[in-house]
Amino acid sequence: MTDPGPNAPLDTAEADRLYRGFPDFSDWGSLSPTDADLWSRFASSLAERRKAASPEALSAAVEVAVRAAALDTGAIEGLYPTDRGFTMTVAVQGLAWEQMIEERGAGVRELFEAQLETYELVLDVVTQKFPITEAWIRTVHETICAPEKTYRVLTEVGLQEQDLPKGQYKTRPNHVRLTDGSYHAYAPVDRVPDEMHRLLEQIRTPEFELAHPVLQASYIHYAFVVIHPFADGNGRVARALASVFFYRAESIPLVIFSNQRRSYLDALETADRGDHRGVISFFLDRGIDTMQLVVEGLRTAETPRHAELKGRISQILEKKQDLDWNEMESLSNRILDVVNREFRRQFDLLALPDQFSLNFSNDEMNDFYLSPPDYRSGDSAMIVVLKGPSTLIECPVILSAFKNQSLPFAFVLNPGTDRLEIRLQDVSPEITPNLRMRLSNWVQRELSRMLAELAQQAGT
Repeated sequence: MTDPGPNAPLDTAEADRLYRGFPDFSDWGSLSPTDADLWSRFASSLAERRKAASPEALSAAVEVAVRAAALDTGAIEGLYPTDRGFTMTVAVQGLAWEQMIEERGAGVRELFEAQLETYELVLDVVTQKFPITEAWIRTVHETICAPEKTYRVLTEVGLQEQDLPKGQYKTRPNHVRLTDGSYHAYAPVDRVPDEMHRLLEQIRTPEFELAHPVLQASYIHYAFVVIHPFADGNGRVARALASVFFYRAESIPLVIFSNQRRSYLDALETADRGDHRGVISFFLDRGIDTMQLVVEGLRTAETPRHAELKGRISQILEKKQDLDWNEMESLSNRILDVVNREFRRQFDLLALPDQFSLNFSNDEMNDFYLSPPDYRSGDSAMIVVLKGPSTLIECPVILSAFKNQSLPFAFVLNPGTDRLEIRLQDVSPEITPNLRMRLSNWVQRELSRMLAELAQQAGT
């Protein structure tokens, strides 16, 4: 039989029959004592830090988490591209963050603002102690989908763009045909009201109300996406619903970054097969991550801002004619740390099979080459080792620092055919964005060279 493919017309009746619904909360599962203790440890740390923080600092730290959640909840659905650097720049409202959003494409700003407004609705439910109702959930959907006019529908004649009904339960089936021709069935249209009513009954039981916030958040999220009551936007609404319970417990939202999408979906798929432990564990980790993010934001707020120190440090550097060798070594290691991380990041992005690995060695480097005149080599060196099934490529990374401090460039990275010269002010008091970009490009070139050599040795 020919596979009909994911874009073939749905057999609605068959898909409807496959719907099994969500479990009662009594069948959801529990949190192990070890996991509960782990949550309590981070919650206690957050509570202690919150007591010592000013209201302004606390509000700012939580706002970073909320903005991150609001931005990436749309990215998870593929509404726009994002990455950790972009997310954090927008979350902390860093330099030119608004321009960065505009550069992501038309409509991204409007989607982000609608999602941000949705988290305000979540906070209203928590602070004013409103119950979660179907009417409120429909308002959440209407708010979060406000900028969207249409959505894609698989009809009898194929995929079509149709008007998106906002704040209204679906009127057409939204089952999904998988690549193997099978169905992922959501609640049939005529069962949505009953299923939503049953979900709200479950979260009002004494057992649910006394449960751990991780169990509450993971359960309502999973049950909601099983129903899939709206034509579109169900994932974003589900994450907002889950945030209610993290807010109530620890005054934090649920933050899921877009690069965690695969493990997130894997956990939900495992739950569809009756094993809820993966979803519970995923929500536990995300809650702890968010508590750490807020705590570290509060710690950062207690330290002087870079801008406040920049002038003083610059004056020190202007007055100080010579840096001792230990200071130069420290700055060299700072550069190599960026190189190390960038090699690892770019290699991980390749997602090569397990037979390939990237490692770092600090063996004796003197045999590779001598430093250029007026520079000396110290301990700031490493070997990048790229291994294949039967091949091994080494890339020496040596950073030479000046002996003559009148030279315009304090450091030279790998003095050879691909020589990278670095000014002192690009490293101290901190590594500049320009240098980070240059180092990233340099690593890209070196890694490409190593991969090409590895492919040649392997005879490909």
